Amino acid sequence: MTTTPGTVTTKGAPDPATPATRHVLDHAHLPVMTLRESALANNTAVMQAYVERHGLLFAPHMKTHMAPALAARQVDAGAWGVTVASVQQAMVAWEHGVHRILVANEVLDPVGLAWLASRRAADPAADVLCYVDSAAGVEAARVAQAEVAGDLHVLVEVGFPGGRTGVRTAAGAHDVARAAHDAGLSLRGVSGYEGGLPGVDAARTYVEGVLAVAAAVRPLVDAPRALFSMGGSAWFDGVVDAVAARPDDLDVLLRSGAYLTHDDGFYAERTPFGRHPEEGSLVPAIEVWGRVTSCPEPGLALVAVGKRDISFDEGLPVVRSVRHVRRIRPGGAGDVVPVIPAPGAVTVTRLDDQHCYLALADGAPGLTPGDVVVFGISHPCTVFDKWRQVVVLDDDETVLDTIATWF
Repeated sequence: MTTTPGTVTTKGAPDPATPATRHVLDHAHLPVMTLRESALANNTAVMQAYVERHGLLFAPHMKTHMAPALAARQVDAGAWGVTVASVQQAMVAWEHGVHRILVANEVLDPVGLAWLASRRAADPAADVLCYVDSAAGVEAARVAQAEVAGDLHVLVEVGFPGGRTGVRTAAGAHDVARAAHDAGLSLRGVSGYEGGLPGVDAARTYVEGVLAVAAAVRPLVDAPRALFSMGGSAWFDGVVDAVAARPDDLDVLLRSGAYLTHDDGFYAERTPFGRHPEEGSLVPAIEVWGRVTSCPEPGLALVAVGKRDISFDEGLPVVRSVRHVRRIRPGGAGDVVPVIPAPGAVTVTRLDDQHCYLALADGAPGLTPGDVVVFGISHPCTVFDKWRQVVVLDDDETVLDTIATWF
């Protein structure tokens, strides 16, 4: 078969000279990041069923993927809206039709605050919120709201000692809530983040304390229902336990985002579904495909995948595994049956900018330049930002779609 060379201008984009129904190895320029459609469908259904079973609202964190197509999938499945980490991310969500947005940070930028405060004028059905955790944040919000004659909705963020952002004491949280109310902001409730704690028991205790703060500031919330937001992707079962006896007029908004793609490392070890298998299970969806470019000495192979292509902040990638069964595609052809080396036979030991070092133990398959290695990742939040296009695959590894990220 004769192929016509294509021109790729966006990282991760397919070769325009090939049709979308081809096997990924006949379709893409390597390295390439892919998502399994079956895993995305499973994880979406499992998590949405979980939050509905426990009576929660759901605003999955869009910063994980910053892919409007994936956010639309989550909202279509029943999510209330999305969470983001910045006004810029909120603008991406808004421009792609998601108008229920929680900015899970205090915003101090005057232009960003003005944009947030003007959302209900642009769409009366919109619900856009951000955090406050200081007098300075309240004052900046008040000024921005006044300048655009807008309506800024806020949650008081409550943190914990040694943690990330958020007021450190119940009294301090009440003071910020009172200041927000008196400044004319629309105080909606409180929020926090339990993901930085060392385990589910510590998370449960912390959430119980923030829930007490929510009760204390409830008289300052001029709305029929108050809002309480929590939820990383590691200890959200502790959140569910802690809010089980919540007041009837309190809505709990969970923000977990990494569930959609899951991973083969950080969250695979920590997911609540591992502690509660009766609730369901998640399937890793992300793979990064790279080609072996050098086998310069016994026991070593180099693959053209590096820090610019794959996450490494919460653990090195693994040769794609399902329960410690590792996968390699020799020869680089789509019709070649994958080889399954023994556990531990092929290990990632190091990443450079665009090289991955593989240690080959006794019993490892004999890699040669041109072979393809399929990697799983740890921590999905820091792999999507390395790609502008991500390929979606069917289980037979044919290409179903290509979706864009907006970082």
